Amino acid sequence: MFTDNRAAHKALRSSLSTSALLAACLIGSTTSLAANEPISSDASDLPGLGSPLSLSISNLLHDDAGGWVGARPDAHAPIGVMGDHVHAKGEWMLSYRYMSMTMDGSQDGHRDLDSGNITSLTGFGFLVTPLNMTMQMHMLGAMYAPSDDWTLMAMVPWLENEMDHRNRAGLEFSTRSRGLGDIRIGGLRSLWQDDHTRAHLNFNVSLPTGSINAEDQTPLSMGMDTQLPYPMQLGSGTYDLMPGITVLGKEAGWSWGAQAIATLRTGENSNDYRLGNRQDATTWIAVEAAESLSLSTRLAYSHWNDIHGADPDLAGQLAGMIVPTVDPKLRSGDRLDILFGLNWTARAGSLKGHRLALEIGWPLAQDLDGPQLETDVLLTLGWQLAL
Repeated sequence: MFTDNRAAHKALRSSLSTSALLAACLIGSTTSLAANEPISSDASDLPGLGSPLSLSISNLLHDDAGGWVGARPDAHAPIGVMGDHVHAKGEWMLSYRYMSMTMDGSQDGHRDLDSGNITSLTGFGFLVTPLNMTMQMHMLGAMYAPSDDWTLMAMVPWLENEMDHRNRAGLEFSTRSRGLGDIRIGGLRSLWQDDHTRAHLNFNVSLPTGSINAEDQTPLSMGMDTQLPYPMQLGSGTYDLMPGITVLGKEAGWSWGAQAIATLRTGENSNDYRLGNRQDATTWIAVEAAESLSLSTRLAYSHWNDIHGADPDLAGQLAGMIVPTVDPKLRSGDRLDILFGLNWTARAGSLKGHRLALEIGWPLAQDLDGPQLETDVLLTLGWQLAL
């Protein structure tokens, strides 16, 4: 019964993925037509941890070329969107972001699961079930524009993960992992820009700097560290390509944008598997509530595939039906999030030109190949300084 449901869910997710990416492209295309501007489309991704509450402080002391005024509170996308803007030749930008994703409870497809059903012999039959998980990321970023056409960028993440579990006997325990994640490097290539619209291509590569051998103790490990399941690892272990496209528009008092990013895994890592490919698409609108304040609403769609291959160090846990998170065929899913943001720009005083931004989001819908933990809240805090 569960096999038939998962097959149906995967077919639905494939259709949803294609439809959502086309919708994101049409949003940018429709707005461009309204302004008699060129049309551009593409697919793309962001790592995603994907959606959030964002705090960003930006020192934007100059006007962008072509009428793009950097001091406007809505001049940049919500802070949850990365790689959203290009810089003029010679400009630098430094940034810090804190991102958090909280998961609580499990789903299979659209159906919420009771934890007892996951460990019951008449249910899924696993010995242990995840209860909740918190994923936190601290990310340092830098951008530099060697020309008006190209902006180079790099992002260095530090990850902290914690997952709570309960076994069939009712014993609860937690596992943790922390360390450097996968560093991203790349650039943004400007496509066009006028007084109302601008667009650029996103080119990034994710480097395998995060560990895929994170370990911790569990009640079954007899006081020894043991390999943690896939969601607790800190990196992909592969070089991942992240192409995408971003389109922005602005009018008097309001602005809009759309972005699509793909994460394309290459090869297999040293533990004989590769994570599934991922696609992310987002679109947003922001309005100026006051001279220094703007409010935004954003929709974000994410699709990710199952893991290919399997970690041999998890083979025993998989064969013993220990916990769902060690099964590479229970990792795919789709999620649609809604996020609300706030940008604030100081126009006078010692903070003149600095910008603060907030964004927080929740899922509207999730379709998971489960049992799999469902996302509850997405949060991002950040700081940016343009030089």
